[in-house]
Amino acid sequence: MSKIETLDNFLGGKLKIYQLKEGFRAGHDSVLLASAIKAFEGDSCLELGFGTGVVSLCLAKRIPNLDIVGIENDIEMLKISKKNIELNNFKKNIKVFAGDIEGKIENYQFIKRQSFDQIYANPPYFIKENLSEPSNKNKKIANIGNKRTFDLWLKKALTFSKSGGTITFINHIQNLPEMIFLFSKKLGDIKVTPIFPKKDEKASRFIISGVRDSKKPLSYNQGLILTNKDGKIPKNIDNLLRNGIGFNH
Repeated sequence: MSKIETLDNFLGGKLKIYQLKEGFRAGHDSVLLASAIKAFEGDSCLELGFGTGVVSLCLAKRIPNLDIVGIENDIEMLKISKKNIELNNFKKNIKVFAGDIEGKIENYQFIKRQSFDQIYANPPYFIKENLSEPSNKNKKIANIGNKRTFDLWLKKALTFSKSGGTITFINHIQNLPEMIFLFSKKLGDIKVTPIFPKKDEKASRFIISGVRDSKKPLSYNQGLILTNKDGKIPKNIDNLLRNGIGFNH
């Protein structure tokens, strides 16, 4: 795999992010996920599958004094993410550790159970049995799951979430029924936001959040339309992508 890196702008250049030229590359999904997280100053946050760190860095840029922990199992991504944390001056706020999200809980001695206000993730989108796998190893790790992927990731999130803590995932629209089923087992106040690539097109992705131990019912939001019919980006989306503002998820 090529180890060539690019230095990319996020949030209109407010963040500088190193990424591999070939392999998994963060994009709009990461910024959208960060904008959907309703964290408050001083919250403790956990990102499962830290990648290059774009989600947590966007979140830290929007909300001051967060205490963020990231977990990442890809050694190459781990190196790059630590470099990105330092480059963007968030070493005091963000720490990232090596860890397998689908591994044993006993391996997570570096964090306490039921201790996080916010937990968020972009789990592997695609079920291995349904699609041909990408040849790039790094991209394969990020994109290809298995039949237990969502269940295992959510169990990890629940293990480390406080009572009243919020869990927020982004994923491919084909996985919405399974995600609602899994979230509904243990979480309440579930909110679903569909993401439409273009006006009058079907949703391609969604953001889902839920609150541990809440009894509030599920609700759907209007959704995010990333591109108008004329191909232009709507003002609210442009503001979100350039400035990382939070939206009412």
